[in-house]
Amino acid sequence: MDSRLIMWIHPFIQVVATLAGFVAMYWGVRRFQMVHLKQKVPFPWKQHVRLGSFALCIWTLGLGIGLLAAHQGWGSIMVTDIHYMVGFAVAPLCVTAYITGTIMDKRKKKRTVLNVVHGVNNLLLCLLICVQVVTGVWVIKVFLIY
Repeated sequence: MDSRLIMWIHPFIQVVATLAGFVAMYWGVRRFQMVHLKQKVPFPWKQHVRLGSFALCIWTLGLGIGLLAAHQGWGSIMVTDIHYMVGFAVAPLCVTAYITGTIMDKRKKKRTVLNVVHGVNNLLLCLLICVQVVTGVWVIKVFLIY
């Protein structure tokens, strides 16, 4: 497959994952409001879990496709500078989010630490994804639309 095509598949996949991830994060904020702020807000547990899991898997898949595309197209992953560095920081956050979320979904009970770890991890993850969006636009402008 042509490496330039793969380079365009990567941002498309990541945009889809980002939309799903930010909806899941919105629902996570609603859960925080419900549990910690004692506000009466709806929280669609199953949809939060499904969409969050989908986003995490697609972000991780997108990372792999991005690495493959950069290596095939430019011979190095390092040409994208901060974009690849932040991508490597995102990977363990995706794993942590998936594991903590799966534990909370499979073994539902009142928790004091795991839910906070999950929430803080995912907040940091979404902040880094925002950085990835900005640096990804830069990569597209500099390397793909030239």
